[in-house]
Amino acid sequence: MEETISAPPKGRSGRTVIIVVALVAALVAAGLGTWFALSRPAGTGRADVVRLDKHRMIVDNSMNLYDPLVEQFSGRYSNAISEKAGQPEEEKVLSQDRERIVRESQANRDRLEHMAESPILKDQAVAESFNRFKDQYSAVIAYNDQLLINTTNIYRSVGGPCAALHSSLNVASESYAQDYVKSADECLAALVTAKDGADAETTTLLTEVEAVIRGQRDKQQEVLNSKDTFERLSKSMLAGLALLDINDAFAKAQTTYETATKDKYSKIIESANSANSDFEGVLKKSLEQFDAASGEGK
Repeated sequence: MEETISAPPKGRSGRTVIIVVALVAALVAAGLGTWFALSRPAGTGRADVVRLDKHRMIVDNSMNLYDPLVEQFSGRYSNAISEKAGQPEEEKVLSQDRERIVRESQANRDRLEHMAESPILKDQAVAESFNRFKDQYSAVIAYNDQLLINTTNIYRSVGGPCAALHSSLNVASESYAQDYVKSADECLAALVTAKDGADAETTTLLTEVEAVIRGQRDKQQEVLNSKDTFERLSKSMLAGLALLDINDAFAKAQTTYETATKDKYSKIIESANSANSDFEGVLKKSLEQFDAASGEGK
């Protein structure tokens, strides 16, 4: 009788084991959930992560708007300058096309500042990833803001007064040397002004163009300073031969500039893309942790 009573019924022990295992698993899960909840900064939730990720995507997508906006501005402003549309038309392009880019930049800066207020940034890993994201995307914004200044300054000088040196002057005219010196002085003054606010690469370009124009200007000045007809003819011939090399000099300066700016832009974009991928991954991991703690997705 005693043995019968003390022996557990067959099948019951299996159920007991299952119940115990399930109970332990539940306690462990609850413990992990509690630990995760307690380890999270107070006042943060899954919705904060979703919201931050949404803003990340908006900022990232906005970067794609810059290229077409800059191209539109560059094309319209270049046409206004080359066609000598006049100051009112030039200012119209600046106030419309350029302002679109300025507004987009300000909107992105505001978005980044708004993202910086997210409560989920109390999480150190998220905060570190966001700070890198913010720094790199701020660099892209700053680059495009600077590009506006560079483009405007180049067209106002190289595409403006300087262009007239080799498009409007009549080489066969007796007053060519005098006309060239006068136009060159206007070009050189415009180049000096164009350097204000320009970045290092653009300043180098303008300096190289300035050197070429100054060299040509000095040769034409020698023609004007000639004491007799023979000397004038000789100096004029030398100045004319020097003009043959001017296109090569400009092409070299342009190639150097384009290579430098392309390399600079590529590095900025590469860093921004890397920061975005890292930030996206950190936010995804954070969402997975919230889902695991709440039991979602099972």
